[in-house]
Amino acid sequence: MKHYRLTGSIPGSPADGFTLLEVIIVLIIIGIASGLVGILISRDRGSTELRTFTKDISAVLRYARSQAVSEKKTYCFVIDREDDGYMYRLYAASGTGEETRPLLSKPVPEELEVVMDGNDAATLSVEFFPLGNSSGGAIEIRNRKGAGFLILVNRITGKLKIKKPE
Repeated sequence: MKHYRLTGSIPGSPADGFTLLEVIIVLIIIGIASGLVGILISRDRGSTELRTFTKDISAVLRYARSQAVSEKKTYCFVIDREDDGYMYRLYAASGTGEETRPLLSKPVPEELEVVMDGNDAATLSVEFFPLGNSSGGAIEIRNRKGAGFLILVNRITGKLKIKKPE
């Protein structure tokens, strides 16, 4: 009859643990997989930025409409083309005729292009009035690959609809 010790390994079985070769192979596989994930994430970056920016613009437009109704003022959303790209701004009408400062001013990411109503003018705008209506319009946001979203502002209700351009 054989007696086995309680500590250590059973005679004839492989040693506990991994060999150096097994550890190196696993590390190589992990390195290759993480490299592929990095490539896929960087490839999708443009579309993620497009979706995020479209949500930002629509949030600013909804805010402008709700503030126009609650404060009984006209709010104006403006997109300006400048030397170094596009900027979007939000203004509230002062009612006194003096020049107003923007409530919000942010640059449009360099990778994106903004076109309003198919017009490529230097300054584009949508106004929101105290009754909830607006001047209306369509804002198209595109990335360099040609993918994009269309934000439609209803002239009568001032409400937004976001869709993919056809």
